[in-house]
Amino acid sequence: MSKILVVDDEVGIRELLRDALIKEGHGVMTVPSADQAYETMLQQPFDLILLDVKLSGSSGIDVLKKVRELQKELPVVIYSGVVTPELEKEAEQAGANAVISKDVGVMELIKQMTKFIKIENLTFVGPVSSKEKKILIVDDEVEVRNVLTIFFDKKGYKTQEAENGEQAIEIVRSEDFPVVLLDIDMPVMDGLTTLEKLLEMKPGICVVMVTGRQDEDKVQKALELGAYNYVLKPFEFLYLELIIKSKLDGAESDTSAA
Repeated sequence: MSKILVVDDEVGIRELLRDALIKEGHGVMTVPSADQAYETMLQQPFDLILLDVKLSGSSGIDVLKKVRELQKELPVVIYSGVVTPELEKEAEQAGANAVISKDVGVMELIKQMTKFIKIENLTFVGPVSSKEKKILIVDDEVEVRNVLTIFFDKKGYKTQEAENGEQAIEIVRSEDFPVVLLDIDMPVMDGLTTLEKLLEMKPGICVVMVTGRQDEDKVQKALELGAYNYVLKPFEFLYLELIIKSKLDGAESDTSAA
């Protein structure tokens, strides 16, 4: 089994990356800081390090340079929300094996990073389920719906759009959707009201709230009502897909166990 160290200061991304990597057959440890990364590396060997370029109080590039002082051959993959030629050059000079954009999505990220792991360290995991992955995208902004639809369509999901809460309720009443991406602020029917009605109709539905600003009161209210999670605009697509994938995989595992 390969062992991967994930270094990221955002707990949500660490946890979701860990779950996704474990499902792919890897052993995973996660740490939030440079100091903990160094300490963990000294305590045990790893086959690869996945390193966020931005860490609290430290640059991922600085961490990479320190890692190279400790281990010359250990594969290190940098990932970033914005990949520029300058970042790629700086990371390459510091010793990175690859620089990957977070926008590629979780499965592509895993595919690209794990090609640097020696074949003998890989574990076979059974074929990915062909069960249909469906997402209802609810947002009054057509540009937002288009961006999300294009992204998830490319990842093999079946998507449908609704421009307000009333449309979303009509669609969910006639067709099952395991996941709904729901904007908080919409005309006709706001996201919180829509969330309540969706959960009344389909108590098991997963609703991920979307907001264009850090509206803590509305977000907290949505979570209290039963929302699964929330994401902010502009989207960090890696994080968004990890949330969706973790929920769908969990639901599928529960179904299989039953």
